[in-house]
Amino acid sequence: MFNTNNPMQGGNIKEYYKNFYNQNKLIVILMAISLVAMLIAGDNFLHILYNVYLIYFGGFLLKQQLGEQKMLSTFILSATVGFGIFAINYSELIMTPISISSFIGAGAIGLLAAAATYLPNMEIVLVLFGKVKIKWVAIVLIGLDLMSIMTQGQEYRISNIGGAGFGYLSMMMMKQRAGAEFVNPLSGLFSKKPKFSSSVNDSYSKNTTQQQNDEQYNQQKKVEQQEIDVILEKVRQKGYEGLNKEEKQKLFDRSKEL
Repeated sequence: MFNTNNPMQGGNIKEYYKNFYNQNKLIVILMAISLVAMLIAGDNFLHILYNVYLIYFGGFLLKQQLGEQKMLSTFILSATVGFGIFAINYSELIMTPISISSFIGAGAIGLLAAAATYLPNMEIVLVLFGKVKIKWVAIVLIGLDLMSIMTQGQEYRISNIGGAGFGYLSMMMMKQRAGAEFVNPLSGLFSKKPKFSSSVNDSYSKNTTQQQNDEQYNQQKKVEQQEIDVILEKVRQKGYEGLNKEEKQKLFDRSKEL
């Protein structure tokens, strides 16, 4: 489950935010640039807050899993694709402030769509709904964009569809290129799973666990976690493309467990 550190823990809020900035400079800079740009464009305050938060949330997840380079390229390319679709459909609005919102909004929702595609079953905590899988959050937000496209003054939302589409497809293609088994976040959305599957899987899991010696099992998990930590550190330093095929496969296998 996705968690951020609580700034109240340790009692030093200033130190917490200082550490957060030092570890996530690129995300903070991206949020600041987007905030200033949308303020200059005279965008709606709630829409500004919404986009800035999506950049923080989706950007943080992608950075943790795939590194800063992949996070930044996903934002820029999602924004570019979304803006291109906006420009084709609303060429008369290209030179207006709304074009700025369309560019940033497409990049922001692209980050969320990419994160939801890469880790579809990761759970986040929403204030009113409790634990929710990230793929459902993405589907709902993109669905709202689809329903709002034809509303007067909401033309920029068509760029969000383009940005989200790019974020989704880029993660699909990345997984397929890596030779990993791809788990489609939309799988099961319109089909029912057999009722017996859950009980069969649970029974198999219990039987497998019972057959393992506790010490061997714990040692195995410890070794696996150490390998993942090494891979994540390599991603942080060299980016996702710096991994070899075996390391990419291990990272994908780990992501499916989340």
